Amino acid sequence: MESFPFETTVPVRFSDLDPMGHVNNAVYATYCEQGRVALFSEVFDVQEAAGFEFILARLEIDFRRPVWMGDPLRVGLRVSSVGTTSFAFEYRLTVRGEVVAEARSVQVFYDYKRRAKVPIPDFFRDRVRPYLAPGVSC
Repeated sequence: MESFPFETTVPVRFSDLDPMGHVNNAVYATYCEQGRVALFSEVFDVQEAAGFEFILARLEIDFRRPVWMGDPLRVGLRVSSVGTTSFAFEYRLTVRGEVVAEARSVQVFYDYKRRAKVPIPDFFRDRVRPYLAPGVSC
């Protein structure tokens, strides 16, 4: 299986379920977000919302199989591109090693006071190097 250098466990909550008893498709976006938050907490020591200096610009999810209450869900992340103002993540969501969903997102570094995108800072590039997908440079 391909390498996803950052992984975190995400609990499947009762409130995540739809009337059919499996995780509602919209909740997968939250699971990806929880993965991003875990990575930024660990790698950048971000502990509050103001520490996230980017906005989500795009999210796409491919569903492979349902996730059920009690499934041990893992979210793997890697950085798949780094540009001038934006960067992308790839996600692999697994249960017991089986891929249940794959996702991709694009984030844009953003100055909330100016309400404008800004260049990616060098410290970001330095710290994400260990999490780059194979063949990706920054």
